[in-house]
Amino acid sequence: MTECNGLKNGYMSTGKMTNIEKQIETHFVVAAIDFGTTYSGYAFSFLRDQADSIHMMRKWEGGDPGVNNQKTATTLLLKPNGDFHSFGFGARDFYHDLEAIEAKKWYYFEKFKMNLHSSQDLHKGVEIQAANGKKMLALKVFAYALRFFKDHCLQELSDQSSTRIVNDDIRWVITVPAIWRQPAKQFMRQAAYEAGLASPQNPGQLLIALEPEAASIYCRKLKQRELVPEETSDYGSSTDSYHHNSLVKKNSAPVSTEFMPGTRYLVVDCGGGTVDLTVHEMEEGGTLKE
Repeated sequence: MTECNGLKNGYMSTGKMTNIEKQIETHFVVAAIDFGTTYSGYAFSFLRDQADSIHMMRKWEGGDPGVNNQKTATTLLLKPNGDFHSFGFGARDFYHDLEAIEAKKWYYFEKFKMNLHSSQDLHKGVEIQAANGKKMLALKVFAYALRFFKDHCLQELSDQSSTRIVNDDIRWVITVPAIWRQPAKQFMRQAAYEAGLASPQNPGQLLIALEPEAASIYCRKLKQRELVPEETSDYGSSTDSYHHNSLVKKNSAPVSTEFMPGTRYLVVDCGGGTVDLTVHEMEEGGTLKE
């Protein structure tokens, strides 16, 4: 059983603000990467946006024509010499269009996230096998993927802003499964350092957040009407009208108003490769017990 009482060792939690969390004020944007087993994506929010608007990246190269994809495939393609070529739908499509003989020269990785959980001896020298049977350092594979999201996000932010956004302007968040052991979380942090998202000299620029905690915090900020469909009625009487107005008012309140100390709830994360179940309990002061 784990208690979530703030930010410890650079990992995100829901308690009181610490000195590391206060560093967020020096950043212009918060960008979060959802690194999934099958699909991945990112979203960002400007700190000065009073509406707390979250902008989700939906413009991904490739994918099904006419479909607005919120995420791209977690697939990485490296050239025969090991250099980066592409990530996501673009990597998948390019690789599958290669002739069989030519494809054997390329390094193609998919659903490689699970290697971090399944590996019993996780260290910098751990290797991942590509589709062609050849192996490459896992740290290099994950760093390439995270660097892709960093560069993509920086470009998107600069395109949407009147000024050029640089990496120092961003506070990064990477979500990981709650079942991951500490070595896997530290490995992801090291890969982020290799990708240039943060550095050992500035570890506070990167938060490693547990996926169920991030989902829980987000859902508690939603309005109830965004989670539960409104009831329908003809409202033929004053009683019906009163009931309707009360329902609208209730459904306009944040979900968090229903959560009191002692409240327990289940977070179900149905991903492309795994299903994670986590039970949270609200404690005094708004902290969570897992």
